[in-house]
Amino acid sequence: MSSYKRVILPLQTEGKPLFYNKESLLALKQELEEFLAGPGKHMDDRTSAERFLGCQEIQANNSIEGYNDDASVIRSVIADAYCKQVTEKRRKTISNLHQGYQKILKGEPINQNTLKELYNILSEGLLADYDLADMGQYYRNGEVEINFSGVIADEEDYVISGTRMGKYKDYGVAPENISRYMDSLFSFLDDACGLETPTDYYIKSQIAHYYFVYVHPYFDVNGRTGRTMSMWYLLNNSAYPYIIFNRAIPLSKQNYNQAIRDGKKFKNITYFLKFMLSNVKTELEKEYVIGSIESTLSEPLDDTEYQTLRYVLSMNGLRTSKDFASFYNRLNDKKGYSYINAHMIEPLVEKDVLNVVRYTNKGIDGEHRNYVFEINPEKVDDDPKVVKRLSL
Repeated sequence: MSSYKRVILPLQTEGKPLFYNKESLLALKQELEEFLAGPGKHMDDRTSAERFLGCQEIQANNSIEGYNDDASVIRSVIADAYCKQVTEKRRKTISNLHQGYQKILKGEPINQNTLKELYNILSEGLLADYDLADMGQYYRNGEVEINFSGVIADEEDYVISGTRMGKYKDYGVAPENISRYMDSLFSFLDDACGLETPTDYYIKSQIAHYYFVYVHPYFDVNGRTGRTMSMWYLLNNSAYPYIIFNRAIPLSKQNYNQAIRDGKKFKNITYFLKFMLSNVKTELEKEYVIGSIESTLSEPLDDTEYQTLRYVLSMNGLRTSKDFASFYNRLNDKKGYSYINAHMIEPLVEKDVLNVVRYTNKGIDGEHRNYVFEINPEKVDDDPKVVKRLSL
């Protein structure tokens, strides 16, 4: 790669500096900006951002870490912090994020003091005794292994979600370097030179997202803190639609982990940025489609209906009730087919949002038959000039 295509990042690293290929992002950047200047323009305001920071966003951010509470459970905990149907730790992961989102909406600058305040909110009640004992004023005082969700280590190799990643583990930077590295991050975020569009700010937020994982300044809760900090940066710079970037990651966690590790190994974070740009466009299209469906209804979708539609739009190929149940159970605590069918699919069939196309020859259990369904084409705006990445 010739040097003129590289953007060298002013962030502290071990060895060679981090960089990315700016030209590789131009097509995705243009696609996003055309969408947000046109059909997605209604998402680009503070009100939309505050609506986005609800159950769906909490569910996505926590799901990346393996906490698979669905939208209805999250709504229950937000309404009642002592909700008895959820364990104390799970309640904390939900209520901490909810409180953290309230903090980032205040518009405070991001610095070592305000970031530590956010971390204290997100980690409250979740840290082990060792973590608490070995924390300095701002950052950890000991070494930490980067624990990718779903990682298994053995003597032979390192495995993430079934994929062999090489004969080494990942660690955050040495504790004596953290303060210097984080200061370079704060300076980077404060520098608005060359930032002209919300997409420019989104790219910068994802560089910060990556770099936070690279540094790993704490013993635990680094992932949620880094992603929430990136959302905070977007809010502070009015790049509102992009705060939904977390939603795509649970659907492609293996690729997300691989992109982070490749960036660490080669210092080239182009693939990570392309991954985050491409996937946020898909999520914005889902939001657009769901909005067009909701506009035809007499009352708004509830949290479960909204989540169900997001999952339906995330499925590829033929959509069946059995496949939907499998998809749901991959991302949430497992529920039986009867429950999923009765509480997720059937309410949308009754509202004429989903159509049952035909029943298959195979049954699900003694009571239910598997069936093919589709989104009612009369309920959705599927303009191919707008909806480019979804299969409706």
